[in-house]
Amino acid sequence: MSALLRVQDLCVRFRTMGPLKAFASGIKAPFIDAVCGVSFEIQKGETLALVGESGSGKSTVARTIIGLQSAFSGSIQFEGQELIGLSAAERKPYLQRMAMMFQDPVGSLSPRCTVRSLLAEPFRIHGLKERDATAEVTRLLRMVGLPIDFARRYPHQLSGGQARRIGMARALALNPTLIIADEPTAGLDVSVQGEVLNLLARLQDEFGVAILIISHNLNVVRHMTDRMAIMYLGRFIEVGDTDDIFYQPRHPYTEALLAANPKADPDAVLNRIELKGEMPSLFMRPSGCEFHTRCRYAQEICSRLFAEASASSHDANHSSKCHFPLGRMGASQRSLSAVESASIKD
Repeated sequence: MSALLRVQDLCVRFRTMGPLKAFASGIKAPFIDAVCGVSFEIQKGETLALVGESGSGKSTVARTIIGLQSAFSGSIQFEGQELIGLSAAERKPYLQRMAMMFQDPVGSLSPRCTVRSLLAEPFRIHGLKERDATAEVTRLLRMVGLPIDFARRYPHQLSGGQARRIGMARALALNPTLIIADEPTAGLDVSVQGEVLNLLARLQDEFGVAILIISHNLNVVRHMTDRMAIMYLGRFIEVGDTDDIFYQPRHPYTEALLAANPKADPDAVLNRIELKGEMPSLFMRPSGCEFHTRCRYAQEICSRLFAEASASSHDANHSSKCHFPLGRMGASQRSLSAVESASIKD
């Protein structure tokens, strides 16, 4: 079965200074690589999550797919069509079947436009003049559970949850086959989060859309997604089925993320893993495995060589980039073997 979206070796870089200043400073490559060699696929009706700390490159991947950011290299194929290299006019028909829910629901809505104008805008942009704008706005508001009189409101008259629903309605206006949801529950009360997630799941069941979710909320990821990819410094370091990763993470960074996930049970025994230091700067990437500066299992080889992706022995769809992946032997034995190897070396 061909993938709805296929991303191969995607790289995105940003210039850090102008060419004249770089020449005067003797800097040959005045760039930082925000996304480095990312590859993944999304099937029709599937939900994939991108997870990682702030600054890991998740939103940059999303913005590049939707065309808001240019790729430096790599491939983005949507419905079998290569998007990189297309002009804006050539890309427009494919963007009609691709939509994005932005991280800031209120900030993504023009303060000068009413809800009616915002929801009718996609039809104007794509020249669908045969559509009855009033009927379409009514349909979209009903779809996301808002009263019809909301069409007269402005964004500043909406709560966070209402603005999120308007953003969802606008994303669904042209019946897309792929929705990119950047932090769909950010800044919302828990009860409103549940309403938004249930609405998103219901719409996916009804229309069969594929969803790419970007989230820090691991409970949302576990509830909503089929597969997940863990990002660190612009790279995928672990990819697999959501249940498999939550049950048995293979990369130490994934293990630390899952251990930091809050639990609703006040009597639960917490096994927090404290990572050393902060995420390194993109200006000064560590050598070898870029996580080795914070990894409690790091050994000498980790600082020298970058680990290539390796699949689990019992699951070819679950891969990680680690020289010493977590496995059946358990984390405590890994830690012991690291200490023993260090003492032998000394």
